[in-house]
Amino acid sequence: MSVRPLDPVGVAAGLAGAVSMAFGTVLTRKWQPPVPLLTFTAWQLAAGGLLLVPVALVFDPPIPMPTGTNVLGLAWLGLIGAGLTYFLWFRGISRLEPTVVSLLGFLSPGTAVLLGWLFLDQTLSALQIIGVLLVIGSIWLGQRSNRTPRARIACRKSP
Repeated sequence: MSVRPLDPVGVAAGLAGAVSMAFGTVLTRKWQPPVPLLTFTAWQLAAGGLLLVPVALVFDPPIPMPTGTNVLGLAWLGLIGAGLTYFLWFRGISRLEPTVVSLLGFLSPGTAVLLGWLFLDQTLSALQIIGVLLVIGSIWLGQRSNRTPRARIACRKSP
């Protein structure tokens, strides 16, 4: 496996995305949207898509004629991978503390790695396995630290 140096533009884009997601998570809870959750989710995804279209048209190669498999894959990613997951994300933010919900976002890369391994015969390196375990451990620790002392005592007393 060849090792490439980090791309500074990619690192900056990743950091900007993380900061944007953090602000969005906290501010969504603070400014409860005045529309139904499904409408809010649809507007979020539409706005994000409209912002990406010009960038894709400038920097990506022309889009080939889609096949049936492409259309099904796009429908899956759009409806389940984006629509349903964002709806559940915003629903969680409206009912739970943002710190609890934000920890679940770390499951996405690990889930992608595991699904690639299960369904696409992709190989897992030791580093990827360690990364998945670190993420799961971090989520567990984060959830554990969010419990109140009373909840911890109740957990210890229950059989």
